[in-house]
Amino acid sequence: MVNERRWLILIFGLYVLLGVGYSLLMPVWEAPDEPAHYHLGWHFATYKEYPSQDFNYESHQPRTFYYFSSWVVRVLDTIDPELTRFRRPEEYVFNIRKPERRFDWTNENYTFYWGVYVLRWINLAISGIALWLNWKTFKQIAPPTLALAALALAALTPQYLHIMSSVNNDALGTLAGALLFYLAIRFVKEPSPWLGLLLIPLSVLLPLFTKLTVLPISAALLLILAWKWLFGFPQKRWLLYSALFIFLGAGIFYLVFPEAVQSAFHEIQWRLFSLRKNALTEKYIKAVSSQILWTYWGKVGWLAVGLPLWIIQLLTGLGVTGMMLHIYSLVRSKVRGLQLGLWLVVWLVALFTVLAVARNGLTTFATQGRLLFPTIGALSLLMVAGWHQTLPARIQQYLPLLVILLFLFCNLVLWLTGVIPIYYQPFFD
Repeated sequence: MVNERRWLILIFGLYVLLGVGYSLLMPVWEAPDEPAHYHLGWHFATYKEYPSQDFNYESHQPRTFYYFSSWVVRVLDTIDPELTRFRRPEEYVFNIRKPERRFDWTNENYTFYWGVYVLRWINLAISGIALWLNWKTFKQIAPPTLALAALALAALTPQYLHIMSSVNNDALGTLAGALLFYLAIRFVKEPSPWLGLLLIPLSVLLPLFTKLTVLPISAALLLILAWKWLFGFPQKRWLLYSALFIFLGAGIFYLVFPEAVQSAFHEIQWRLFSLRKNALTEKYIKAVSSQILWTYWGKVGWLAVGLPLWIIQLLTGLGVTGMMLHIYSLVRSKVRGLQLGLWLVVWLVALFTVLAVARNGLTTFATQGRLLFPTIGALSLLMVAGWHQTLPARIQQYLPLLVILLFLFCNLVLWLTGVIPIYYQPFFD
């Protein structure tokens, strides 16, 4: 008998412990684009206006997180404006992708920037809610031991912990992705026209309000809705209602938020139809594929310090093998009906996101792995599902423990070989 409560306490306890650890060990601004993300909220709180893209290269992003962060900054400003002041020391621009600090923090100029750290911890809480939503989703699909193992994999992935314990809009996008994933499974399991109508505006609006990395999940959900309405509901008038609802909602949204729609359109157009120079060469594809894997499992501090290559290869191999074993088990066991439909939703959500990130990698060579985090629940579930179904029954009950031990080891390796020797906070030196 699996004691779910104890497992959940252990997994979420380690998630909080390791997440807070990353937030304290990584100096301010060393996470990807953290100074730009924090500056947007701070600038709006301080000057009551949103900076242009010429002033901040992240200003094209959906603004929900930055409006929220500006509110946090204002609250802290009522105590002392020094708690939130935006400071940047000398930046070593040539240290990107090198195992060196990017900013010249010293014992003399580094203080505890409460505005940054409070937002880091809020993001950690937001992504914790996303994990809880993924857990609720797993329980609708999989047995308890598999659900717990998938939750442990998602919660303790080193890069996930690092990104979710820094200032950015990734946590909000991850929460939106987890919500859409949960609702997609709920809709397939308990189909309702009214729930379907609700999912349409959510699929359209959540990426525009949180982060555009949620779009692949939205596309998968809209495809599921269309399929269900065409072949699942006898009353086709819901198709007409939903189409009218989409056009009316899109028109209202464009009238109210024209800049957000235009910015999103240009961003999507750029990522879909532009290519880097030599993007289709074997050398570049190998390089960007390696970068995506590294920045999904664990490479921190401006892509400088990561897990050893053999660990990245081991984790990727285990994950891909687990997925292949799951496909084999589905075919061999001849799963049909609702259970097959649920697993197809998981695969659809995962594949749409993987394909979108792979395509995006042909446009920009950035921290692509973290763009998979809105669907980390589906990916984690598929990675462990094949192993769970292949292992003997007496070993299956230990799968959550094996995942926890493996990823606790990975986090400690990353800390002891990279984060602590290179990025350890100056005021701890």
